[in-house]
Amino acid sequence: MGDTQPRRLEELLAREIGLALAIGVIALVQVTLLSMPLGFSAPLIPVLAICRTLIGVGSAFPDNGVMRGLRWALYGGLSLDILAATPLGSHALAILLAAVTVAAAARRLRIEGPLLPLAAMLVSSLIYELVLALMLQPGPISWESTARVALLPDMLIALILTLPTFFVLRWMLRRQL
Repeated sequence: MGDTQPRRLEELLAREIGLALAIGVIALVQVTLLSMPLGFSAPLIPVLAICRTLIGVGSAFPDNGVMRGLRWALYGGLSLDILAATPLGSHALAILLAAVTVAAAARRLRIEGPLLPLAAMLVSSLIYELVLALMLQPGPISWESTARVALLPDMLIALILTLPTFFVLRWMLRRQL
C-alpha cells in the first residue's frame, strides 16, 4: 500500500501526454493560424524544438535536457505530420536530425549570448528543409526553386522567431526550477 512507484509512473505518463498535447496544439496553431499568404507557415515547432534542445545542452544535466528537447522534436514532428497530411515521420525525422546535430555541435559552447541560438537555428533550419525536400518531393529536385520558395523564407522566419522564443523559453524553464 505504501508503494509510490505506480503513482510516479502515472504522473510521468500524464506529464508526457500533457506535453504531447500541448505541442500538438502549437503544431495546430502553426499549420492553421500562422499560414503565410505565399503558402508556407512559420516554422514554430522546429524553432521550439531547437531552442529547447539548446537550453538542454546548457543545463546542469545536459543529457537529460537534450533528451527533453528531442522529445519535443519528436512530438512536434509527429503532430506536424498528422496535421499537414505528410508521410508519418517525415517532419519528425527532419526535426530530430536538426536537433541532434545542434546538440552535438553546441555541447562545448556557452549559451549565454544571442549568437549561438541564431547560428544553431541557421544550421538546423537548413538541415530541416533539406531533409524535407529530399523526403517529400517526388522526382528530381530543382534546388534553385526549393531554395527560393521554401528554404530561404523559412530560414528567415525561423531566425526572426529564434531569439524571442529562446529567451522566453529559457526564462520559463528556469522559473520551474
